[in-house]
Amino acid sequence: MASILASSKDDESVKKEDLELVHLEEQELSQRKSGNESPVYDIDEAHQKRVIRRVDLRLLPILGIMYSISLIDRTNLGLAFVAGMEEDLELDIGNRYTIVVMVFFVAYIIFEIPSNFILPRAGAANWLAFLGLSFGVILIGMGFTKSWTTMVACRVLLGCTYLITCWYTRFEVGKRLATFWLVSVVLNAFAAIFAYALTLLDGTYGLNGWRWIFIVEGAITSGICLIGWFIIIDFPTQADTFLKPEEKQFIIARINNDSGDAEEDPITMERVLHHLKDWKLYVWAFNLMASTLPGYAYSYFKTVILMGMGFSNTQSQLLSAPPYIIAALFTYLGGWFTDKYQIRGPVIVIHQLLTALMGGASGARYFGIFMGVGFLQFCIPGVLAFQANNITSHSKRGVASATCLIGGGLGGIIASVAFKSDESPHYTTGIWVTFGFSMASIFLTLMMDFYFWKTNKKARETNGQIEGMTGWYYTL
Repeated sequence: MASILASSKDDESVKKEDLELVHLEEQELSQRKSGNESPVYDIDEAHQKRVIRRVDLRLLPILGIMYSISLIDRTNLGLAFVAGMEEDLELDIGNRYTIVVMVFFVAYIIFEIPSNFILPRAGAANWLAFLGLSFGVILIGMGFTKSWTTMVACRVLLGCTYLITCWYTRFEVGKRLATFWLVSVVLNAFAAIFAYALTLLDGTYGLNGWRWIFIVEGAITSGICLIGWFIIIDFPTQADTFLKPEEKQFIIARINNDSGDAEEDPITMERVLHHLKDWKLYVWAFNLMASTLPGYAYSYFKTVILMGMGFSNTQSQLLSAPPYIIAALFTYLGGWFTDKYQIRGPVIVIHQLLTALMGGASGARYFGIFMGVGFLQFCIPGVLAFQANNITSHSKRGVASATCLIGGGLGGIIASVAFKSDESPHYTTGIWVTFGFSMASIFLTLMMDFYFWKTNKKARETNGQIEGMTGWYYTL
């Protein structure tokens, strides 16, 4: 009898200890989420830095190059236009060039959400490689088009920041997205020079120079994307071949401690529709639209503007490069600053304001193009980081990324319509439309920042939840 009582007492003691342990674990988790205690990982700080550097080297260069190549491919139309495509395809008749520019963005918008819906199912490496390879093949086809209607059909068919936001904490994203975008900015600086070099192949195999721009760049795109298929790792939870178990767990734990969404939640139609009810997604989409509008305008029309200023075809192509050098500097500094001081909105506002003032005040002058491109380029990764910092689940991150990029596509459509051929080289309508959208975007950013500030203040005072998390706060 005594032994039975002793055994029962021991069981009760074990249960009590177990309950206390569970309570301590829950308390520790709560403290970590609320930021009251620095999280503790299984690997030391030096090892942590090495792991993050490995992730950087594995993802950023290839994603940056793949996106840069796709961006160059999307915007090389202006370079081909002044290299002889206008005459060969009779794009000077009516609004043919505007239509060729615009149709790409229609398909881009239609397929953006379905594409992000497929991405986690197919796997980022598989899906991005497939899209990139298809992109390259279509570009090669564009080099053999014989009429402007065929060119329109190819542009309709052309239609990775989401992945980056899944691997880093909130205040690492800004610098990484800036670096990612920096690669595209730098390559854009040399895209015009490269396009000019390709036009020197004029007459080779009976093809005009502008055709070689599409053929060679399409072949490069296909090759780069095939390489990307072997390098890209989809998500931290699938990094078994890339990281050791303790390193993989460190990446997952640090993201969970920061935003609680390292593991993927399934993307279903019900969740997509639920996420689409969030008004903030549409503000970010508008902000990206206001940022891409001048960006696409510069890409498609700056060579035309420069020719209207009296420069030759060759000079126009070569003068397109220098503005992107200063843009690269501004972009990286902006990303570094916003991560260090954990602030997004106000810095975006400053860059948008300076972009609008440079474009509006300088008209078609080269200095306006130079500084406008310089200040503009940070806005796109800045808006994407702003959006990514304030999202807390994989499914919502995918939907938010898609809606944001749809806004970017709308910016391309507006740019192609607002910058009218008959207003070349001053494009008065386009400049004022751009200025108006920039002012509206600035107002919406400040309004949302005020909302975030009030919500954070209330949550701190009441220890309440934001986005379903205690101790998690919006990034201003």
